[in-house]
Amino acid sequence: MSDRKFWIRINPQGCVEGSALGEYIGPLVEDAHKQFTPRVRDRRREAAEGYRHELVGHDEWKQRAEPCLLGSCQHRKQAAS
Repeated sequence: MSDRKFWIRINPQGCVEGSALGEYIGPLVEDAHKQFTPRVRDRRREAAEGYRHELVGHDEWKQRAEPCLLGSCQHRKQAAS
């Protein structure tokens, strides 16, 4: 499992909002964005707003994505205060 890659969806505040196994999506950032946001108009708006998609390894996923997806990241703590 540690050699698997994951696409993560990152909102403009830096919080990971979604994750998908890389082998099911494709190699390009555009493939990932299309997977998370099917409509072209919505993808354009999100890109302008600062949403990003990154392909990361399992260790980086555990460090960056897991806390956000479980609701225990610093982004949510800052937003709640």
